Amino acid sequence: MSYREQLAQQLSAVGITGRLRARILAEVEDHLECDPGAQLGEPAALARRFVDELGTRRALSAAFSAFGALAVAGLLFAAAVLAVPHAGGFASVQKGESGLSLAGVIVSVLAAQVALATGGLGWLRALRRRRAELLSEPEALVLVRRAGVGLSAGALTLMGLALTAAGTVGHIAHWWTVLVFCVCAAGAIALAIATRPLYRAHSLMPTLEGSAGDLSEDLRGLLPPHLDAGSWSFALLFACGLAIAIALAGVGQDDPIDGLLRGLADGAVFVLCYAALGHYLGLRQPRAPRSSI
Repeated sequence: MSYREQLAQQLSAVGITGRLRARILAEVEDHLECDPGAQLGEPAALARRFVDELGTRRALSAAFSAFGALAVAGLLFAAAVLAVPHAGGFASVQKGESGLSLAGVIVSVLAAQVALATGGLGWLRALRRRRAELLSEPEALVLVRRAGVGLSAGALTLMGLALTAAGTVGHIAHWWTVLVFCVCAAGAIALAIATRPLYRAHSLMPTLEGSAGDLSEDLRGLLPPHLDAGSWSFALLFACGLAIAIALAGVGQDDPIDGLLRGLADGAVFVLCYAALGHYLGLRQPRAPRSSI
C-alpha cells in the first residue's frame, strides 16, 4: 500500500471520513509532491495527531457556540420578563394562572438556572483552555456535555416561557403574548444554530488520555486556595448560600415566608442537580475505589 492509502485507512479508523478525509489526503499529497523526501511519520501516528487537533478545536468551538447561543436566548428571555409590568404586571399572570402556565413557570425557572450554570461553566473552561493545542478525551467530553446540557436546558426554558404565555391568554396584554412567541422562535433559532458545532464536536473526539479535572479547575484563581470546589462540602456550602440569598431577597420584598420557601426549594434543586449531573458534567470526580487489604 502507498503512504496515501495507509493514511486513508488510518484516518477512517480514527473517525475522519468524507470530505474532511479527502481534504487532508489532498494536502498530504500536495506536500509530498513539493517535497518527495518529506518525513511525515507513521500513518497511524499522523492520523491520531489529526483527530486530536481537530477534536480539540471542535470541542472548544462547541462550548463557545453554545454559550453565545444561550446568551442570545437569555437576553430575549429577560426582555420578555421585563416587559411583563408594562403588559399588566405579574398580578395579571397570577390571575390567569392555570396548570399550563404554572408548569411553564416552573420549567422555565429551573431550566434557566441549569442553562446558565452549564453554559457558563463550559465557556469558562473553554476560555481557560482556548490556547491549548491538544485536549485529553475526558476534558473535551466535558466541554461537549456542558454545551449539550446547556442547549437542552435553554430549549426547555423557552418552552416553559411559551407555555406560560399560552396559559395567560386573555389575562395579559395581547402584545406580550405575541412578543413571547417571537422571543421563543428567535431564541430557538439561535440554539439550533449552535447544535451544528456541538454535533461536529461529538462526532470527532480527541484520543489522548488524561483527566477532565473538576470544578476546581474551572474556578482556579477565583476562590481561596483552601476551598475544594470539586467537593460535596463546597456544593452544600453553595446551596446554603443560595438559599440564604433568596430568603433575604424575600425579606426585602416584604414576603419572608415566600422567600424562605423559594430559597429552600432552589437550594434543594441545586443539590439534586449536583448529585445527578456532577460526574457527567465534570463538576466532581468519582471517588477512587477503596483498596481491599
